[in-house]
Amino acid sequence: MNNIQKKIVDYVKETRAEVKKVTWPDRRYVTAATIIILLIVIVFAVFIMILDWGLARLFMMITRTV
Repeated sequence: MNNIQKKIVDYVKETRAEVKKVTWPDRRYVTAATIIILLIVIVFAVFIMILDWGLARLFMMITRTV
């Protein structure tokens, strides 16, 4: 095995060893976090939509009067 192959094999072995050390979250935590993130995204999307609508109306009012 040449030097590059050995480095690749060592890298894969070390990566597998590190992945085994990871503490993975349980399904309930992942589900709750996903729901919270989706709700935050929806709230911000609605906020930006309302802000965009309001600014568009304001711009239209300003440009009509001039």
